[in-house]
Amino acid sequence: MDAANHPAIGCAFASESAAIAALRSATDSGAVAQWRIGATDRERVARIAEAIGSAATLDPADPLAGIAGLASGAHAATGVNRGAVAGGIIGAVGGLLAGLSPLGAIVPVDASDRAVACALLFFAIGVAVGGVLGGAFGPRPSTHAGFRLIDAMEAGEIAAVAVVASDRLEALREALVNAGASEITIVEAPRV
Repeated sequence: MDAANHPAIGCAFASESAAIAALRSATDSGAVAQWRIGATDRERVARIAEAIGSAATLDPADPLAGIAGLASGAHAATGVNRGAVAGGIIGAVGGLLAGLSPLGAIVPVDASDRAVACALLFFAIGVAVGGVLGGAFGPRPSTHAGFRLIDAMEAGEIAAVAVVASDRLEALREALVNAGASEITIVEAPRV
């Protein structure tokens, strides 16, 4: 199954036995090919992963890392940084031009310093606005999408994430709810 074309589902379990039963059932039914398991207690995760024949590769700090359509925290931050740099450059140029025109009088400094003062003011505004827009229009951070799973693992629960065929997603979600899963998180496949 091509992970880039299918949604991902994540959930948390308070009980090891409930996690093993539910995840094994989903795998045996063919709904999921491979689960990624995680928790803050590495020994507990290893036991569960071994019991269901899965991988204990889920990072408790970023459980949805690597899911198609989401960016790692570091990659998502580059959107903010690029937006801030672009905004700062545009702001500085715009401020310089405004400072050389009569609009520069909005900054209460000597006329000889207006271009520099406006360039600095507009640079600061450009950095702030560009950073916000870069974050808003940049890639969605996986840590934001997976915050419920992160909180569950910090509370001592076991988290599991898998990529699922779109036509099996709803049935799997219902089966997980019935099995006692909490914090069910679905990340829709990116539109291609």
